[in-house]
Amino acid sequence: MKRNIFLFAFILFFIASSNGQSINYGLSIGANLTNMKGNGIKNSFSAGWFGGGFARIDLSEKWNLKPELLFNYANNKKATNFINYYNINGNAQASEQIKLSYINVPVLIGYKVSKLLTINVGPQYSFLVYDDENLVLSDKAVAVKRNDIGILAGVQVNVENVRFFANYVAGVANVNNIDDRYKWYNRQVFIGMNFNFF
Repeated sequence: MKRNIFLFAFILFFIASSNGQSINYGLSIGANLTNMKGNGIKNSFSAGWFGGGFARIDLSEKWNLKPELLFNYANNKKATNFINYYNINGNAQASEQIKLSYINVPVLIGYKVSKLLTINVGPQYSFLVYDDENLVLSDKAVAVKRNDIGILAGVQVNVENVRFFANYVAGVANVNNIDDRYKWYNRQVFIGMNFNFF
């Protein structure tokens, strides 16, 4: 799946470049609120942060394509009833904190409603690069799957070369790596800004 997303972004980038479309590069930074929804996980949003880069390809006056590469630090919390669901494989003494770091690759299609407002939608692939939790009994086991897929929708306010945005990502892949009985899905809110480098 991640190869398909990278290939899709590359093909669109190549087509836009060969047709002489305008391309801008820049940085994105901001804060996130994350919630891993599912049995044994606390149903509340926790704060984190993200940062990375993007390429924005103007396909027409109204439409643009924006692949991004982001580092995303996400916080979640174990629920008090966690061990009730995972009494065989779960660690009863596990820490409440679940700290995860992802490389996110959203590929967004933007539609400029007006000079000030743009709507963005598209898929997001995420790869887990750091996992700090001890929910599973074995020291080498991790409770969260490495790969995640989500659907992103958001709004963006354009002010010269700076854009302020709010995005919501709904995970569509089950990231529970403990067993197949219960499903976990990531929910994320990104609030930030991006600006052109060149």
